[in-house]
Amino acid sequence: MITTLFQILAIILTTSIYIKTRKISTLSSHQGINLINSAFLFFSLAYITTFLIQTASLNIARQSILQALTSPIQTYLFTIAALYLAASLFWKNQKKETSPLHIIALLVTVLSNFTSILTLTLTTIYAITTIQAYTNYQKKKTPFSQIYLIAIALLLISQILTLINFAPITPQSMTITAFSIFLYGTLKIIK
Repeated sequence: MITTLFQILAIILTTSIYIKTRKISTLSSHQGINLINSAFLFFSLAYITTFLIQTASLNIARQSILQALTSPIQTYLFTIAALYLAASLFWKNQKKETSPLHIIALLVTVLSNFTSILTLTLTTIYAITTIQAYTNYQKKKTPFSQIYLIAIALLLISQILTLINFAPITPQSMTITAFSIFLYGTLKIIK
């Protein structure tokens, strides 16, 4: 029940961020905003997929098969979302080419079939992103850079707690808080 509520909230928040940043990205050619927009599209799709699979009223055998078929899709979506979020901070130092991000996400997806690499990968991506967000915040202390830093740090802590098998409600609530902070920052920029 709590997991379903978490997924519904995650879908609402990530879809809202996607819709709001879509409005900004169509008016601007700012690469960072476009990458954030894509990140939240992928987050939204990942949570929608997860929600649909977990709430599907199928017998156990069919649900297991469905889970096995869609697990790689979920892994890819969560990984590419995190990579796009990271790229939104590094965009000045890279070409506009996003193919390497998709290649990395595909490699993680393939490797996750053999190991439990997803949580470790997301933890690593969020750690690097948090460091870059902190560096950006130190250079230019804007309200958005502060909001971004706090939200990314919460996503990192959430992944660390998931990595050490902490009670699932805490990482989930931290993820919802991070997405809420992102939405707040997005709405603040739009005004």
